[in-house]
Amino acid sequence: MLSPFLVLCCGIVGIEMKKFKKSRLIVMIIVLILTASALLLSTYSTWFVNGTSNALSLVDNVLSKPFHLLTDVKSDLEHLVNTYHENEELKATLNEIDSASNEVTDLKEENAQLREMLDMKNSIKSDVKLSADVIARTPASWSNELTVNVGSENKVASTMLVVGNGGLIGSVDQVNEHSSRISLLTNKKNSENISVRIQSGSKTIYGIIVGYDEKKSAFIVSQLNTSDEIKEGSKVVTSGLGSYPVANISVGKVSSVASSSDYLTKEVYIKPSADFSDIRVVTLVGN
Repeated sequence: MLSPFLVLCCGIVGIEMKKFKKSRLIVMIIVLILTASALLLSTYSTWFVNGTSNALSLVDNVLSKPFHLLTDVKSDLEHLVNTYHENEELKATLNEIDSASNEVTDLKEENAQLREMLDMKNSIKSDVKLSADVIARTPASWSNELTVNVGSENKVASTMLVVGNGGLIGSVDQVNEHSSRISLLTNKKNSENISVRIQSGSKTIYGIIVGYDEKKSAFIVSQLNTSDEIKEGSKVVTSGLGSYPVANISVGKVSSVASSSDYLTKEVYIKPSADFSDIRVVTLVGN
């Protein structure tokens, strides 16, 4: 038989073994719980971090769009302003170029008129030759008259003829101290009665400028001294007879011949040698 002491020892050992097993089980359970918690926490943490990151990214995207939009608008406005300034500078440059080009064109045209005037001035035989600039020509009286910058102080007389742009354009109508009014041959009320000479072949025919036909753009010559045939293309010059004593100023060429309204006389239509559209410089001639 076992002694009571051994029995007691065995009992104590058994109890301790049971406690040890329970403690071991508890430790294992705790370890499992901690391990599971760690795994769950890690998974949740990853999900939380990813979710938070996505949310922050979405918020950042939403908040950044207005700023990007404002930046784009600012850039577009700056580009628009720069383009506007560039366009204004280009317009100013183009205006300067156009102005310079127009000035060059005007100078060339004036130079051509001056050269032509010089050649004609040298070919005209008269005691007085005065060069003048046109200072006034209004649209309302464009075909009737113009004003030049020479007058009585320059010895201008009412019996002087006026030459410009290749031929006779009119006569002095009114003389002031510093300017003179010129009556143009395109004036419907042409009453200067300038005498002309028509050279038709070997024949010389005299007549008077009595008017201007707007439809035909031609001077009307009547009061002919002969009924001889007049050929088209015949040259017409001033005769030097009557109130205007300067001869051989080019008037134009015969464009057509017709009977007058009373069928008793002829009317000769003369195509002007002068260009009346743009008169800038003229020469006044007289004796």
